[in-house]
Amino acid sequence: MTDIRSSIMADIFRLQEVERAAAELFRDTGLIDIDGMAVVSLTDHVAAIEAGLSLVCESGGRIAGFAIGEWQERDVYLHELDVDPAFQKRGIGAALVRRFVDESRALGARDVYLATFRDPPWNAPFYRKLGFRDVARSDYLPWMTALEESQASFLDLATRVFMKLA
Repeated sequence: MTDIRSSIMADIFRLQEVERAAAELFRDTGLIDIDGMAVVSLTDHVAAIEAGLSLVCESGGRIAGFAIGEWQERDVYLHELDVDPAFQKRGIGAALVRRFVDESRALGARDVYLATFRDPPWNAPFYRKLGFRDVARSDYLPWMTALEESQASFLDLATRVFMKLA
């Protein structure tokens, strides 16, 4: 049985464990330096919890996945979605995204955005199935350009895409 609930501060270290475990999917893709990557910071987790934009999915009493976001003016940015590999392929990621969107809209979000890798099937293709569409570079909002600039030192931006829920 799975249950989605708001995250609490005591969950943060488990969320970081889930993120590290889920990142292993990228180990041989060349998209991320797994050994050198940083997980979402405590500060960012706390901010997401305080903003009401942090959800966990529990399965069998264990945190199986999470979604966190942040406000970008009147919009919400889905900052991170991860599912522990032991719980993948069970619909947890899709359920977390749907609930995240519902919670964001309940909080007054105009639109929901995310940035992800273009090609791995568990990235952009996954989000397209949930109704997200690519954002053309000419339609980037200022915060998107700023985020890309901050990621350029550790990600190949040609492999990335911003998406907006249609």
